[in-house]
Amino acid sequence: MIGAIIGDIVGSRFEWDNHRSKDFDLLTYKCFFTDDTVMSLAICDALMACKTDYSDLSEQAVRCMQTVGRPYPNCGYGGMFNKWMYSDSPEPYNSYGNGAAMRVSGCGFAGNSIDEVKMLSHEVTAVTHNHPEGIKGAEATAVAVFLARSGRNILEIRDYIDKHYYPINFTLDEIRDTYKFNETCQETVPQALVAFFESTSFEDAIRNAISIGGDSDTLAAITGGIAEAYYGIPTHIRKHALTYLDERLLNILLEFENRYPSKLEKIQSSGSVSFKEEAVKTEKRIGGRGVMMQSAMDAADEALKKSSSQPEETSSQKLFSHLFEACNILRGPINQDEYKSYVTPILFFKRLSDVYDEETQAALELSGGDEEFASFPENHRFVIPDGCHWDDVRAVSENVGVAIANSMNGIERANPDTLYGVFSSFDDANWTDKNKLSDERLKDLIEHMSKIRVGNENYSSDVMGDSYEFLIKKFADLSKKNAGEFYTPRSVVKLMVKMLDPKPGDSVYDPACGTGGMLIEAIRNMRDDKSTYGKIYGQEKNLATSAIARMNLFLHGARDFKVKQGDTLKSPLFLHRGELQTFDCVIANPPFSLKAWGADQFSSDIYGRNFWGSPTDSSADFAWLQHMVKSMDKKNGRCAVVLPQGVLFQGGRGGEIRKQLIESDKLECVITLVSGLFYSTGVSACILVLNNNKLPEHKGKVCLIDASKIYTAQRAQNIMTDEDVEEVYNLFKNYGSVVEKAKLVSIEDIKQNDYTLSVNGYIERAPMETVNPKEVKKKFFAALEETIAAEENLKSLLTEGGYISE
Repeated sequence: MIGAIIGDIVGSRFEWDNHRSKDFDLLTYKCFFTDDTVMSLAICDALMACKTDYSDLSEQAVRCMQTVGRPYPNCGYGGMFNKWMYSDSPEPYNSYGNGAAMRVSGCGFAGNSIDEVKMLSHEVTAVTHNHPEGIKGAEATAVAVFLARSGRNILEIRDYIDKHYYPINFTLDEIRDTYKFNETCQETVPQALVAFFESTSFEDAIRNAISIGGDSDTLAAITGGIAEAYYGIPTHIRKHALTYLDERLLNILLEFENRYPSKLEKIQSSGSVSFKEEAVKTEKRIGGRGVMMQSAMDAADEALKKSSSQPEETSSQKLFSHLFEACNILRGPINQDEYKSYVTPILFFKRLSDVYDEETQAALELSGGDEEFASFPENHRFVIPDGCHWDDVRAVSENVGVAIANSMNGIERANPDTLYGVFSSFDDANWTDKNKLSDERLKDLIEHMSKIRVGNENYSSDVMGDSYEFLIKKFADLSKKNAGEFYTPRSVVKLMVKMLDPKPGDSVYDPACGTGGMLIEAIRNMRDDKSTYGKIYGQEKNLATSAIARMNLFLHGARDFKVKQGDTLKSPLFLHRGELQTFDCVIANPPFSLKAWGADQFSSDIYGRNFWGSPTDSSADFAWLQHMVKSMDKKNGRCAVVLPQGVLFQGGRGGEIRKQLIESDKLECVITLVSGLFYSTGVSACILVLNNNKLPEHKGKVCLIDASKIYTAQRAQNIMTDEDVEEVYNLFKNYGSVVEKAKLVSIEDIKQNDYTLSVNGYIERAPMETVNPKEVKKKFFAALEETIAAEENLKSLLTEGGYISE
């Protein structure tokens, strides 16, 4: 909570004397707290004083803002708010001033979900700023605080704000010279958010906000609240800021932080590192100002001491923000749907160079400084030829694009078995086109990426790989091009892997591996055991996507994996003695209902993959299924595949194939999922789980699970949380019937139902509650009256605000 206060105090001396630079003394004797601090703490007081169900939060907000605020008549209240503050019957006054947003940080810390945070924000805002823009500005701020506090990365927060509140289509550099003082939410909140989005630390965020001028204290207060939730507060800044607060305000702050512990930020050689709240929680004593100040100072020092044992590892937050800034450097000459083709290979190039340097250093230490020994190939996982290292490119000042291209090509040629194609697959990246990418811009990109090291010692493979996977999703969202073909929701991947449960030593194969997410999750399930080496296989049709899969697996620390590029249905590449190679676990999310996929060739397939029949050229769904079944180990093979729900009930050739699937007794489970779950598509999907070695009690049976109601709704897209995944997994594990959720049926039952697998047709439903028609009519008219009253109220507000006339 102190982040907003620090922003207010730092910005206080610049509100009427703007400083359009990031170079200034942060906290000086000229600084002071303003109404932003007072009202932020008043809202915190209200959140602590109200009932646990928040039913009286609005009343408490009014009471606390007046009680806490009146002792500070000269702290900078606006004219309308000042009248409201001292009124005996305060009423909202249709404002959209930025005071709505500067005071709501506490809601982001107190709420337990986005919906709850939105509700809290509305309750404390509408008592004064009941204009839609005021409500919106406050909500956007509180939600950003919540997302930051919840561990979302900076790109994800930016994406959420851009979709739901304000278009983030500008940079601070673009507005710094022209931005004017403005007290509205719509001209303050977006700018404050961008100050956070372009930051690399808490202090950097505050400096960003000050540097654009305008209403400096409020801008920095909004930015500071979000930045604290994301980065935490450096100890020396926290301790200094506390000295500006009097006893009354300090008491509220410490009580709030005792309930909602703060976060600590440490700036290390590797960058900004934040420590989770539970790791630094230290109770602060409440009493006189001296007692509270000493307690708060001691708590800050203790938190810093506790954090000192943490490894100095670059945080994922640092990487996210850093990569996003790389996109900003390219913005303009490079379209946003091309970012992937530039940022992906440049990140991988930097990663390879940093890992190579680590291996060199380890060899030097082992050999007592023998440089010749350190250069031996056996000391490295790959070769970086002379002149192709990151440092070689960094030393170039002219024809930088040529140097980048030559280095990437050189690394590929030197590592034909492991790295060939990982750079050249991005054939739409034209590094040497100076009309598109000048030497100056490329130097900026190289220097920017040089600021952090991305070797194994700086990042665990999980942090690096997970960051990269999220980046893939962001690129997919920006390009809007067939994103669903190569990004499967992580929750679905986790569920499928949990059901297959690959063990160390098992072989895993994904015939439509996309960017490798399912293979990575399988490796994680096997705890990255060394027995996974040489047991991970994937094939992907798209050249660039297959390169990303190899990068992705490498960044996750996978070793000796095999990812090949090619059309699996037309030309499967994993063969053994002229036949399809078989695997313990086969898992995939193949492209839904692929058309013109090669049905004629499949009808006479030399590998015998049409053993249940050949589908038509209008959909490859059952071709994928048969390929995967044929690829299962005959004794222990398991399979999990995502397909559109049409495969469960369609007739024709698909119906014939489904009949043979059922009669084979390989089908173990069918799970139907909610629509809108898969990226960039509203198609309803299902998961089929097959097993060549079903448990005796599973034989002759199929477990049908309706997971269409087991999800968490979000405004843009439905998701499955970890709890949702666990619920579905337990239904599978228990393998029984549960009213409304699961039904265990025999093959004979399915036969009697014409071999359809429509889950809804089998699931037992709870008896429907009958409602008296008179009661329904009564509720209808009550709702109608409420609607009419709401419309009249809206009309009145619009008229009062001058938006419409009678």
